[in-house]
Amino acid sequence: MAKTKTIYQVANPKLQAGYTLVELLVVLAIIAVTTAVIAPRLITNNPNSNAKNNSLQLVSLYKKGRNLAIRTGVSQVVIIDTDNKTAWLSDQNKIIFADSIDIDTITAETESDTGLSGIRFFPDGVSTGGEITISSDKTSYIVSVIWANAEVRLESAR
Repeated sequence: MAKTKTIYQVANPKLQAGYTLVELLVVLAIIAVTTAVIAPRLITNNPNSNAKNNSLQLVSLYKKGRNLAIRTGVSQVVIIDTDNKTAWLSDQNKIIFADSIDIDTITAETESDTGLSGIRFFPDGVSTGGEITISSDKTSYIVSVIWANAEVRLESAR
């Protein structure tokens, strides 16, 4: 006579551990809805963060201009339009500054015009140099380009 195994099931469901799939999906749905409601309130349009972000974008644009001039052997100009609050290196590299930002520029006369200020980067690694101050209500950042070696620096003014 062959022996058969008997499988015992637990009669008391309290002894079974775990959650059902439906319970897990309900919890995930609650977390998703809560995140969707709260997240936009945590992300504010802070003018001080706009000044920092725009300053970092400008530093990146200047470094890109310097590297492009050295790599291609052709001088490159980063132009800032203080009236329209934009900056660009070429058609594809454009920064649009936040409306709450004030821009003050000190650049070479040869690269400036009414409302426009430029810094030229030469293939030999030098530039015309300049200083751009990007300000919001409480903070200011100074982006400096050293003429002798086209080094780009970012400093907090206050």
